[in-house]
Amino acid sequence: MNWQLPQTHHPAYLRVIALITTAIDAGELLPGSRLPAERWLAQTLGVNRSTIQRALGELVSQGLLTRKVGSGTWVNADKWGVAQPTRWHDYLSTNRLSGPDPFSLRLAALRQTPGMIDLADSTIAAELAVPLTPTGLSVAALYAQERQMDITGDAELKRAVVARLQPLLGAVTPEQVLITSGAQQAYYLLSQGLLSDGDAIAVEAPSYFYQLTLFQAAGIRIYGVPLHAGELDLAALTQVYHQHHVRFLFVNPTGQNPTGATMTLAQRQKLLAHCRSLHLPIVEDDLLGITNALRPAAVPPLHRLDPDNVLYIGSLSPLLGPHTRIGWLIAPPGVVQRLAQIRQQMEAEISVFPQAIAAQLLAQPDLAAAVVKQQQRLDERQAVLAAALAPLVQARLVDYALPAANNHFWVTLNTAKPLGAADYSPFLHAGVLVRPDFLFGSHHNQVRMSYARLKPDQKAALQARLAQAVYAIVAHA
Repeated sequence: MNWQLPQTHHPAYLRVIALITTAIDAGELLPGSRLPAERWLAQTLGVNRSTIQRALGELVSQGLLTRKVGSGTWVNADKWGVAQPTRWHDYLSTNRLSGPDPFSLRLAALRQTPGMIDLADSTIAAELAVPLTPTGLSVAALYAQERQMDITGDAELKRAVVARLQPLLGAVTPEQVLITSGAQQAYYLLSQGLLSDGDAIAVEAPSYFYQLTLFQAAGIRIYGVPLHAGELDLAALTQVYHQHHVRFLFVNPTGQNPTGATMTLAQRQKLLAHCRSLHLPIVEDDLLGITNALRPAAVPPLHRLDPDNVLYIGSLSPLLGPHTRIGWLIAPPGVVQRLAQIRQQMEAEISVFPQAIAAQLLAQPDLAAAVVKQQQRLDERQAVLAAALAPLVQARLVDYALPAANNHFWVTLNTAKPLGAADYSPFLHAGVLVRPDFLFGSHHNQVRMSYARLKPDQKAALQARLAQAVYAIVAHA
């Protein structure tokens, strides 16, 4: 038979499986026939021997092949022609995604339990959302608007996004804007349109990008680059770039998630110059961009400093919470059109209704004042969390720095023992939901505590519960 892998975007071991099963179905590999040696298969097919071993192991578990010690691998003759039940386990075990992290599953389950104090969710609660009263929206008008809508998004909303972001980003045109169903759709479209199966990207370490399974689902390899006080380790970035042929760098330079750090202007300029020298494009996640555009920004986004080499992603979620799925990608017009076409082929376009609501929100003359009020309420919640942690800071059991931006503290537990996933369980037992550092690709005894959903009247309970949890962790360390 012709030993040549099928040309698909699937991982190599799945293509080996497809080659062999197709040959069996076509009669090219007969019952009882022996397969070539693993070393020969690896050399001929141009893959690692471990890939061959994984593929053959899958086929042995399915009963299509058998292994004889000292003799090799054979097409199973005993079960030939016998109808086999569907092996659903095989389907479940060959998907790209690993199972959900057990700690994350416990968080999700406990979130529904009455009395829990939620410091895990960093998105604002509904009562903090900027008020909005839609006007002039009719079903007939929306239908007419949708029929005329461009595949890149509603024209009125794109103009509103450009107008609101202009103080922050400078000159941007509507042709550079792709309206998305939240920031995650922007990442998904990038993975489908600008990356291929097996490509590598670099991200900050720690980073919430480790929690985005969409990269894993798209077959994208993720490599972390150490982040210290908001500054990326450029020597490590260079090593990762050359070693893994990295295609993009994904960064969150303003109010970084989870650390809360913000890159200084000098650090940004240094990073941009370095990525230019590597010919490495950047994807900038600026979750707080829309709020910073409505108030004086400390430092300009990367996109403003180098618009030709930086793709920019933002969202309305800081203003309205997670349920308003409206975001944007700012990129060269050719990239915008390409990604919009991919979304259209997937039939994943956004309804005109949320876009019309978003356009009205951005057009509100009192929007900046509403954002100031929202921030004042968030500051009150920040003070509650700081007061609850104060006794533990005084006892030198924990440390943290107030975030330059964002809605959470990055808290260090002062114990010399390296903490594993199970060591953070006392937080859950005490009724406090937090996100440990291992969920962000880091292992330095740190936890992210968000105050976005904290209630001011929870101060006393939170202080007692945090003390219970931290003392339990330190006592066992």
